[in-house]
Amino acid sequence: MELYQINYFLALCETLNFARAAERCNVSQPSLTRAVQKLEQELGGLLVIRDRRLTHLTELGTLVRPMLSEVVSHSLRVKSTAERHLDGKRQVLRLGYMPSIGPNRLAPLLTRLGTEQPEVELALIEASHLSLSDLLVNSRLDAMLAAYVARPDKRLRYCRLYQEQIVVVAPEGHRFQELQAVQLRELQGERFLFRTNCDLGDLLTQNCRKQGFAPQIVYRCACESWVQAMVAAGFGITVMPEFSHTNPATVARPLVDPELVRELSLVTAAGRRHEAALSCLLRAAREEGGRTKKPPGPGSLITHPRRSVTQIDSGA
Repeated sequence: MELYQINYFLALCETLNFARAAERCNVSQPSLTRAVQKLEQELGGLLVIRDRRLTHLTELGTLVRPMLSEVVSHSLRVKSTAERHLDGKRQVLRLGYMPSIGPNRLAPLLTRLGTEQPEVELALIEASHLSLSDLLVNSRLDAMLAAYVARPDKRLRYCRLYQEQIVVVAPEGHRFQELQAVQLRELQGERFLFRTNCDLGDLLTQNCRKQGFAPQIVYRCACESWVQAMVAAGFGITVMPEFSHTNPATVARPLVDPELVRELSLVTAAGRRHEAALSCLLRAAREEGGRTKKPPGPGSLITHPRRSVTQIDSGA
């Protein structure tokens, strides 16, 4: 049973004239006649009796007419509901990010996206660099925010955003509060809160050992807010990217000798078509990257008169 057959039959019910019913349905009279006949075959009996001067419904036709009218009404409601849903459907931009990436520097960029693309819903997904790369390649993410890597994945495209220093975070009143910067060797003997989702943990430990000591780890946690809250409570100190520092009850000082920096990028899949929201975000990212000084080359260690700068590789 086709919907057009029902519509043709209902038009005939109202006009009781094949010619006028065909005109109303904008089809030829033979086409309308064949459609009604097919409907009769499917229902197993005559719906209309036609003679030279009078066309009228059979008992079966009268019986099924209100039910077929409801079928048409229901189909129209379904279509209307679907159209309203699609018209009002919000595009979702799925953006992945590494756990160590803080919101402070990125919030204005994402706010700009919301201003320029108000119909877009932004969905943030937190995962490790490796997991995010797999999700992006398999089309389960539209883009991801990731730290610098020395060996870029050829399946991905990297749009540089900004650099950030690695800072030492201590409770208010700690001796580090009086310093402009904290030398790495000054971490010796400090109670260290280790961020288990930190992509620079191994590098930090290696640099400490080069200076003759190992960090005294007294606390491990994957949750950034918990680590910072424990630092604020005086449990110890931690090290994190500068834009991840959010707790006002703590103080942050640049880590030097060596000074560790990392680069953040907006990463997309190579060769994939960009929707309007992602294009908008990429445009904002390029503008942001254009305002940022070019970082050291991959894996470089640049020596200055008073400090060294090490570019951090996320290890992807």
